[in-house]
Amino acid sequence: MPLDLAACHALMFRSYERVTPSLKGYDQHTRDINTTRELLQRAGISTSFAPAITVTGSKGKGSTSLLSAALLQGMGYKVGLLTSPNYLDLRERIRLNGRIIPAADYVRIINDLAPQIDAIEASLPPDKYLSPTGLFLTVALRYFMEQHATALVLEVGRGGRFDDVSLYQNTVSVFTPIMDEHLDKMGPTVLDVAWHKSGIIKPNNAVVSAPQSPNVRAVLQTEAQAQHARWLSVPDDITYTLTRSTDNAQDIRVALLAREFNFRVTARAKYQAMNLAVACGAAATFGDIQQSADTVRRLRFPGRCDQVSSNPAVIIDGAINREAAEQFRDSVLASITHPLVLVTALPHDKDAHGLLETLAPLADHVVVTRVHATHLHFTDEVFSLARQFNTNVTDQPDVDAAFRLALEVAGTAGTIWVVGTQSLVRDALRFWNQDLENVFVEA
Repeated sequence: MPLDLAACHALMFRSYERVTPSLKGYDQHTRDINTTRELLQRAGISTSFAPAITVTGSKGKGSTSLLSAALLQGMGYKVGLLTSPNYLDLRERIRLNGRIIPAADYVRIINDLAPQIDAIEASLPPDKYLSPTGLFLTVALRYFMEQHATALVLEVGRGGRFDDVSLYQNTVSVFTPIMDEHLDKMGPTVLDVAWHKSGIIKPNNAVVSAPQSPNVRAVLQTEAQAQHARWLSVPDDITYTLTRSTDNAQDIRVALLAREFNFRVTARAKYQAMNLAVACGAAATFGDIQQSADTVRRLRFPGRCDQVSSNPAVIIDGAINREAAEQFRDSVLASITHPLVLVTALPHDKDAHGLLETLAPLADHVVVTRVHATHLHFTDEVFSLARQFNTNVTDQPDVDAAFRLALEVAGTAGTIWVVGTQSLVRDALRFWNQDLENVFVEA
């Protein structure tokens, strides 16, 4: 009997969930992309049928991927986009010219691949698995091939060197800012993280990097030199200037290759300016990026400093540390109305102190909550920390009840900030009934 949509979703994680309890150690010991390589070969799926931009980093890689795809689409390419994680539907990870893969195609392709998936799984030893990243890559490439995509943008799941996305023979390797994330999987230091991520560089690539610390930059440049790759970076080779900013849009001038390009990004987040500069560096290797100005203007950034409602204004962001919280604050501070309510959910491994010290003193009321995702671990520390920075704090574990409380406190004149882990962003997007079928606002 063919798998239905729910069964297809389950299949994508079945192998990984089987081994999750026993997975301990760094990616170079626990991840094996050869299983995905075998699946691609069995299914007859090419890993080089269209030029591709591969994006990795510790923050901003989702936005940079969206911007890169928008630039290519505006240049006339038919663009396949693979990102992760998703918010409301797993199919959001696979998009063609901004639209998610139709359910019928998603189900059909997975059913077609299921016999090969089953056969490979049956042959694996107990400590090996088919990764969800590899399975989504496989489905995406099959779909993009069928739809005759002429360019791809592929966001790495985690790391790079041992991530299945690295199997695709990209032409441009993009690095957003790299920091000490997932040290239990790629560590123990940020230099180890950089080494993992540098693995996406292929021979004779173009490499485009956001600003990095000197040590991280050295790791990336060493790999680029070893692969005879051409290096471009912000701000050495690519510069950007925020020429005008309003509550919901920014005019940005990007300079590269002895030319200046002007764009409008319909977004509050000031950090999108740097993401755009990096994306421009990547897309410029494909052609003239200025013709993409209208496509970039119509791009939306779900869950990234994203206003989803008015009266009260509700703004959602996935900040989980001090730096990201400061960027969020600086992007929205001028548009605050009171009462201002901060709703946050931060698992035990996030920088709760940094985020709360930055945002909680600005709020009239703080609501600490949990999320629907059951795999995340929360402690009472966030509530205790919040009370250090604001005297008006409510602990409401039920996330939907937390949103309803925020609406009650803010009234129609106030502002609600929903800031925290990506699962909180997902819950908020669902609560406020957001449609993520298309990442472009229709012209």
